[in-house]
Amino acid sequence: MQQPGRTIVGVALALLVLVVATTVLVLLIERRGPPQYPPDSPEAAVMTYIEALRRNDPEQVLASLSSGSRRVLEQRERIEPYYDFKAELRGASENLRTARVRIDGVEIRGERAVVTLSIERTGAGLEPGFPFPIVDGGSYSYQRTLVLVREDGTWKIDELAFYL
Repeated sequence: MQQPGRTIVGVALALLVLVVATTVLVLLIERRGPPQYPPDSPEAAVMTYIEALRRNDPEQVLASLSSGSRRVLEQRERIEPYYDFKAELRGASENLRTARVRIDGVEIRGERAVVTLSIERTGAGLEPGFPFPIVDGGSYSYQRTLVLVREDGTWKIDELAFYL
């Protein structure tokens, strides 16, 4: 009768070791942080831009844009009377809260580059709604590209892409 008891204890111990090892592995992977890219690469420019959007940092966002993109933004501010760049950045920052962005690839052709992003979003859970609360617990992912151009030796975002 002692044999089945020992087997159960052995299996329980093996499961406990497996759970602890998996937890440690997951924590180490999450702790590692985002990959590091060479400072003068298109990938580094994209990550700087995304972090500026997350932080709602208008100066850094503008510094990350190409001169052509900044010109288009200035035109939009002049032509559209209700356009508010800072409000758009606040919305973009809020939008990135539930997103994990990963660079999947980069294609460089001379002074232009296209960076492919994978964006994964997770639901926030239960949100207020009328007449019933909205349950948003799912996750989904999609890909998006960003076009960059090299200006004065620095890669810049060559489009107005605030919402990723």
